[in-house]
Amino acid sequence: MVAFSILALSLLPMSTGATAATIPGLMKQFTGVSAETAELSVTIPSFTMAVFIVISSFIIKKIGTKKIVLAGTGLTALGAIISMAAPNISFLLIGRALMGVGIGLFNALCISLIDRLYSGQKRERLLGFQNTFQGLGAAGGALVVGLILMFANWKMTFGFYLISIPLFLLYLIFVPEIKFDDENIQDTQKVDTKVSLTSKFQFGYYWIVLFIVMVFYMTVNVKLPSYILNNNFGSLAVGSSAVVILSIGTIIGGSIYGLVYAVSKQFTLLLSIFIEAVSVFAISAAGSSLTCLIGAFGVGFSFGLFIPFIFSKGLSFVPQKYSNDATTILMVSTNSANFLCPYVSKLINVGGTDHSLFFTAGIIATVVCIVELAKILANNRPRISRQTI
Repeated sequence: MVAFSILALSLLPMSTGATAATIPGLMKQFTGVSAETAELSVTIPSFTMAVFIVISSFIIKKIGTKKIVLAGTGLTALGAIISMAAPNISFLLIGRALMGVGIGLFNALCISLIDRLYSGQKRERLLGFQNTFQGLGAAGGALVVGLILMFANWKMTFGFYLISIPLFLLYLIFVPEIKFDDENIQDTQKVDTKVSLTSKFQFGYYWIVLFIVMVFYMTVNVKLPSYILNNNFGSLAVGSSAVVILSIGTIIGGSIYGLVYAVSKQFTLLLSIFIEAVSVFAISAAGSSLTCLIGAFGVGFSFGLFIPFIFSKGLSFVPQKYSNDATTILMVSTNSANFLCPYVSKLINVGGTDHSLFFTAGIIATVVCIVELAKILANNRPRISRQTI
């Protein structure tokens, strides 16, 4: 139950955009609201979440992990209630921003608590499940919002985030206070907690790779529905289903990550980026919606593999007492990729079309594959040489 209570927190971070379908109803009820302001109601939680992911790393050291998670889930529920009862757009934006603050407070802990409490194969398996729960939150949120819109007022869709109440209770009952400056937990840390220059370079490498692959993931997530519609591959409903299939790929990838890592070990990241590159190439050359949907699944599946691997590998370069700080830094990479995705996509789109954008993304992903392969071979060469001698 401790592990489940921690994993369940990951249902919320990737669900913040699930209410995009409320925009038409919002603009109809709140007359005079611009499209930009209406869209802000969807994106503002991501902004406040990114800010408080950083702020929370300092607050945790003052008040502890348990209080920060309970405060975060409590604020998320309060933000949901304000959003459901909002009499105007200002109250709605306040409620949505508050939800982002709440989720941002505990977002980094979704991973760093697993790193702190578990080790070995169980740690890898739980990191994979953490990504699965994120995918479940994204897909489940979109599904629940769609169902509510069929039978109730658009404001009621924010009731989905009241799931934070049972999350609050689960954490309150089952998870103890966990400190990151306590060297006694899983007594695996050395007395010297300095991080070597080599480890810093390794950590920086994974930060950059995470940013690149996240940009391509978000590019597919954002662009694919309109890509399918504009190329007459299918209706808007087909385009929307591509996003759901993307999430399903993430769920499956995260679920079997532990098994994949047990087999592929150091080649896991190479495998996941290769799958992403092939999938993006497939989308760029697609002649039907089926190819696009297969590509979407592949991109989601690769996401389910590279996220837990990069976080696991990145955290292995720092002492456990700094794992929450390291998780926060890695999450800055993912949130920066989410925010900068439109600008990066425009920068690399030399052909000016969605076809050329996906093709260029595939080329860059292939280059990252080659760099990762070279890195693996370079790391293994000394070992091979010693064995030969």
